[in-house]
Amino acid sequence: MPSQENSTSKSVLLPLAIAIASAIGMLVGFNMNLNNDKISLINVAEKQEQSIVSDGRIEEILRFIETNYVDSLDENQVIVDAINHILRQLDPHSNYITPEELNDHNEKMEGVYKGIGIETIKLRDTFYITYVREDSPAYTKELQPGDAIIGINQDTISGNNSSFEQMRELLRTGNSDPIELTFKRVDQAELSYMKIEPQKLALHSADLAYLLDSETAYVKISRFNANTYEQFIKSLERIVKENQAIDLVIDLRDNPGGFLPETVNILSQLFADKDKMLTYTEGLNRKKQEYRTTGRQFFNIDKIAILINENSASGSEILAGAIQDWDRGFIIGRSSFGKGLVQEIFPLSNDGALRLTVSKYYTPSGRLIQKSYDNIDKDFVADTSDYNTMMLNRTVIGGGGVTPDVMIDVDYNNACFNLHDYIDYFIINMMVEKGTYDIESVDLTQKNLVEFINREFVEDATLLSSQCNVNTLHYLESRLKRIQEGEVTYQQFLNSKDPYILKATELLNNKKTTLALLSEKN
Repeated sequence: MPSQENSTSKSVLLPLAIAIASAIGMLVGFNMNLNNDKISLINVAEKQEQSIVSDGRIEEILRFIETNYVDSLDENQVIVDAINHILRQLDPHSNYITPEELNDHNEKMEGVYKGIGIETIKLRDTFYITYVREDSPAYTKELQPGDAIIGINQDTISGNNSSFEQMRELLRTGNSDPIELTFKRVDQAELSYMKIEPQKLALHSADLAYLLDSETAYVKISRFNANTYEQFIKSLERIVKENQAIDLVIDLRDNPGGFLPETVNILSQLFADKDKMLTYTEGLNRKKQEYRTTGRQFFNIDKIAILINENSASGSEILAGAIQDWDRGFIIGRSSFGKGLVQEIFPLSNDGALRLTVSKYYTPSGRLIQKSYDNIDKDFVADTSDYNTMMLNRTVIGGGGVTPDVMIDVDYNNACFNLHDYIDYFIINMMVEKGTYDIESVDLTQKNLVEFINREFVEDATLLSSQCNVNTLHYLESRLKRIQEGEVTYQQFLNSKDPYILKATELLNNKKTTLALLSEKN
């Protein structure tokens, strides 16, 4: 009679075996579109002399389990778990995307979603609007921050356990008919009703722009999706006069990356010369591909400052790395994330997809900025060799991201992030309690914020407040401006005391050339 230990061991190993068998079957059975070539993962497997696919072990194990295993299995969940287990043997950025996740991914990358143009929070059991886009159906219908969303069509979403996902799906109905919205105004006791039609809206990725001064433009790029370059160009057209010489601050803080072509197109606008190397990619199964400037620059851009932090990754690092390697501008902030790997998305027949790392990207000097990572069966050690910039021969280092030319020591710590997460809740709660959209900033004190968090949430806001290393009151007042006056006013007010921005304007306003200033910092 088998021991209890052996029985337990088999009950763990057999489901894993069938899972891995099914997962490998999924992965090797689908063609991948790589540029104009069709390559199957099975072809890669056939390169191995003793492939686990070709020698029949997978099919043999699968047959044994199907005919002998003691219990039934949730095949879908087991397969997903097994796929993720396989991909964990590769690198941190290769993963399986479920059909549900793929829809969200495609929206972010395509830069378009369907909705009415609002952002919301859920305070206690009620959804409240915190932001209304000016180009949206919600703005046209005069919905305002502070309004409570009670119901959508025949579904009540507040006063119960409805999730954000449920509310979002109700606001993004697939048909073209308007939806009926039940809501409550901050300054009214009775419920209100309206019909509103969801529309396709562009995700804002590079349209937050304004002039820091008469000669300096600021553009924030939040990610690189399919319409980021177009938004970048329109932003500059809106704030820069024709043929005007302008200095430029590009804010890439917390930008996770996205489409490489969008990054390259924006970079081409920052160099007047044609055929300068911007980045190149290369992999075991990918030929080297170079990306160079076009020489078609639409704006007269003089000095440049790029703002990065530890959450600036991938496309952000390609942009910052090219500017730094060509000594074209100042990189200001904190060392970036360190993602030097390129992924491609391969659709699967179950409507999910495989995100697979296919190559590495390098900066013009030859740097691979991918940081070290540890995996179950494999270690990747970063290249920390010294490289030299193209114009001034300054030393730059590979691996671990892009190191700024000018480091900014003061930045949000985790206590600040946690504390500030509650600010919109605090402001909306004050609107509801006072019954007005116009909240005086005198009520927005850090003391009142802390008391609200301690009363309504689990977090110890008193401790967070003592640990936060930045001016919470300034951030609190800036969020009020976003709620009441919009995104640009919010960003302008927030940036007015931002050490990144202050350092950037100091450097850009200096009469010395970029090369002279960079030489001094070398």
